[in-house]
Amino acid sequence: MNIRTITVGAREEDIDQAGAAARAARERLSAIGYTVQTIRLTLATTGSNRCADFATVAQGAEDLALEHGFDFVSLGRIDAERLPQLAEAIASTEIVSASTKIAGRDGNADPAMIWRTAEAICAIAAHTPGGLGNLRFAAAACVGPGSPFFPISYHDGSGPWLAIGPEGATLAVQATSTAPEQPDLLARQQAALQLTNLIEQHDRQIHAALAGLEQEHGVFIAGCDWSMAPQPVPACSIGAAIERLSGVPFGTWGTLAAVRALTDAIRAAKVNRIGFSGVMLPILEDTTLAQRQSEGRYTLRDLLAFSAVCGTGLDTIPLPGDATVAQIAHILEEVAALAGALRKPLTARLVPMPGLQSGNMTQIALANPQLAPFFCQTRVMPLE
Repeated sequence: MNIRTITVGAREEDIDQAGAAARAARERLSAIGYTVQTIRLTLATTGSNRCADFATVAQGAEDLALEHGFDFVSLGRIDAERLPQLAEAIASTEIVSASTKIAGRDGNADPAMIWRTAEAICAIAAHTPGGLGNLRFAAAACVGPGSPFFPISYHDGSGPWLAIGPEGATLAVQATSTAPEQPDLLARQQAALQLTNLIEQHDRQIHAALAGLEQEHGVFIAGCDWSMAPQPVPACSIGAAIERLSGVPFGTWGTLAAVRALTDAIRAAKVNRIGFSGVMLPILEDTTLAQRQSEGRYTLRDLLAFSAVCGTGLDTIPLPGDATVAQIAHILEEVAALAGALRKPLTARLVPMPGLQSGNMTQIALANPQLAPFFCQTRVMPLE
């Protein structure tokens, strides 16, 4: 299992301290055999220069992060005043992420912010090659601070913290690898128990490696977000694990029950859970999900239904390039409604792709060759 990210949240005056903690954590985890792919910085931006052009602010944050050895930086939540300038800020940077709050942790949706967020998604699509700038932007409903995963991570302006984001989908693939083609209840229970045990084992190893780091650097060690984050290789495909557990192709009857079983296995682990700690279903980052989408086995509404029992909501969804602000806003409204009804964190990372229609194959390699190795090809999803 790889570590997708070591993320620290910090105010600007704490960046030196937080950066030293992140580098020390990477050294310790690397020493016990983990590959740490990135270290990331989540800034508290409440004190940023309100008079400066927001693109300039974003470029300054990017330079600051790179100067301190970070691979990516989040500006956290963007308020309504800054949101119209976000497309330019995303287009003028390469490692900057951001999010908006479309529903609070009390479950109350913000209709005005939903509409403005939809406008921002459409503007980012128009201002970045292939619309891929939206991979660095997400709408958040009922999401708390401190998640290690981007683009949803934000810092509330308190003291610095450090959180680990493992690629947990690898553990799900491992736990379900011996399940028969048509698993019965016992086989599913055994696979779920194996996943719980693997999470607890790795959590102990990670915390043992980081022992004393908090005292040495004065940075709070928040823990691990045990979400089943995939990457576009079969050995780290949450879709493949779900299919092994259900015995059916992803999207057909039995999928939701398998997603729920994996979520329950995560929550059964005796660990200090942070962030989402659920099942992630990012279409563009998972080989199985991308393949089943190309086959037309599930819809956008199916994904929203699955999100009721999983982790993050609608993630890396390729949409037609001519999607309107109103259509995007309706999707965000339903994400916010479900999050509010269940009082659970959900996000939406929607990627309208200019020039492409429903059913067209995505063209990430053509739009941005550097991103291509990290994402899958699939078909653009219909909005119906």
